[in-house]
Amino acid sequence: MTSGGFAEFERRGWARRSGTYDGGFGAMTAAAHRPMLAAAGELAGSRVLEVGCGTGRLAALAADRGAEVVATDAVAGMVEEAAAALPGIRVLEAALPGLPFPDGEFDAALGAFVINHVPDPPAAAADLHRVLRPGGRTVLTCWDALARNRAQGVFFDAVAETGAARPDGVPDTSPFARYAGAEGLAGLLRAAGFTEVRVERLEWTHRVDPDRWWHAVLGGTVLTSSLIEGQPPQTVRRIRAAYDRLAAGYPEGLPVAALLAVGTRPA
Repeated sequence: MTSGGFAEFERRGWARRSGTYDGGFGAMTAAAHRPMLAAAGELAGSRVLEVGCGTGRLAALAADRGAEVVATDAVAGMVEEAAAALPGIRVLEAALPGLPFPDGEFDAALGAFVINHVPDPPAAAADLHRVLRPGGRTVLTCWDALARNRAQGVFFDAVAETGAARPDGVPDTSPFARYAGAEGLAGLLRAAGFTEVRVERLEWTHRVDPDRWWHAVLGGTVLTSSLIEGQPPQTVRRIRAAYDRLAAGYPEGLPVAALLAVGTRPA
């Protein structure tokens, strides 16, 4: 699949989930927001850009810390959701790469679980570098390996157990796949010109009823849900049975693992 085809697959998928993302999957991802803000440094009085803002949870926290925030998302439905949730904050439709801002516009740029969804990760990292002032910092998160990130891994394992074929139109990988992992993510930022790059692992436990989580993932992800929803009904039932068994192996909650990367635009 071309980068343009991948971008369109993502946009269509997220457009369908603009109204169902926040209460389930979005609530789980929000556990990474406070560590991201801590990594960004002092925000009071600074200009902060959030890319891939979704429903606006991270932008709201940054504003609460005294930042002047601009929030963007590539999906019109998400922009509508965020704008309704963020009175007084500028929210606009804009894709990464291709941000409609001049060079050196922001003191910090935040991207929560967005770099793994862009069609051209190197161009996206370069665009973030461009819009930062010298000394400005970017903070990005992406998901860790499925073996650690069981909140999503149980779904992929359930699909694999059934031997279900990949539905037509669903990409077999993402442009970010070659950068997945701590070394790849750090290298992506360094290649874009960032210095003082560091990557750390975030881990938490997502305590949720398995039935509720099944519906949250189907209503709050694109690739994962497409692998399941595109199957015949009998195959979906088999995937669900495998998921139920796998999820039952985590009675204390599903382990979640993500990577947090920080880089600075040199002065």
